Amino acid sequence: MLNGNKRPLLEASDRLFQVGCGTGEGNRFAIGTDSLAVTVGQRIRRDGSEEMWDSVGVYAQQEEDGTLVVRVLVFNPDWDEPLQIACIRSRPGDVTILTALGCNLDHVAEPQASQRIESPFRSPAVSGGNPQA
Repeated sequence: MLNGNKRPLLEASDRLFQVGCGTGEGNRFAIGTDSLAVTVGQRIRRDGSEEMWDSVGVYAQQEEDGTLVVRVLVFNPDWDEPLQIACIRSRPGDVTILTALGCNLDHVAEPQASQRIESPFRSPAVSGGNPQA
């Protein structure tokens, strides 16, 4: 699963994004969607006790101009804001674009307000790694 190989579109080919997930136990799923918010949590020790912390988030959405954007954010309980480590853009409907994917790997301490991602796990926008916080 750790490759960027081309995969066939799922049944709903009009969907903007496709996500696939597999676990060590052999469980798998794949789905097409128009937006996406996925977090990966891991066990940490903080203030003398263990807790689950959402350390990575992947957020995908379509911007007003039609650009499809996937952002990868890292969350750390010691940081005030998440760190965006990747922003990947595509414009599948624009036949003049010669680059399939535009990848920006600059680290951004806080996405600009217009670039903040609405997440079903946090409201109103991404602000930390622990949804219970």
